[in-house]
Amino acid sequence: MEKLILVTANMHKFEEMSRILSGFGIALEQKTLDIPEPDLGTIEKVAEHKATEAFSVLKQPLITEDTGVFFHAYKDFPGLMAKRVYLGIGFTGLLALISAAKDKSASFRTAVCYYDGKEMKTFSGELKGTLLSSTVSPEKDRLPYEKIFVPEGHATALVDIPLEEKNIISHRSQATRKLGEWLAKGGAQTTIRNNGR
Repeated sequence: MEKLILVTANMHKFEEMSRILSGFGIALEQKTLDIPEPDLGTIEKVAEHKATEAFSVLKQPLITEDTGVFFHAYKDFPGLMAKRVYLGIGFTGLLALISAAKDKSASFRTAVCYYDGKEMKTFSGELKGTLLSSTVSPEKDRLPYEKIFVPEGHATALVDIPLEEKNIISHRSQATRKLGEWLAKGGAQTTIRNNGR
């Protein structure tokens, strides 16, 4: 099985992406680096920035990931700043914003960036849904926004959807699967294979 580094401190993201890429014969290795995440306008640009910074340290083929949460009633706020906003105002602030909005629609968007020092390739995914006015399963060790978001076509909050099902529908799985398909068709395979020896 070929090896590829995923730069993230988030075990949930690592587990989700590992399961998907294993189906393409790729084993992920998790590395944690302290990389600043400037507001560059899009999640794709942030993921690419992180990939460039990470490669300058690790000097090996790798992937990075960036996810945003977009409340449509607030011109896609918090967007790129989802983590910072949650850390700043918590569920109390988020639920107040949701309750005050007529439009409860939202979406998760993810960008996954591959970079080997020469070739950079970025893949995106989106999951549309509806925001809740209260949290679901607050005791679960999962990403905060998953506890207030119900995916389109589902009656259950994302936090309570089993990982196997989540990996079929989620924004992150869409982007990761596109990466896996690209690699399976020969994208950067030589570089990864050499790295895995």
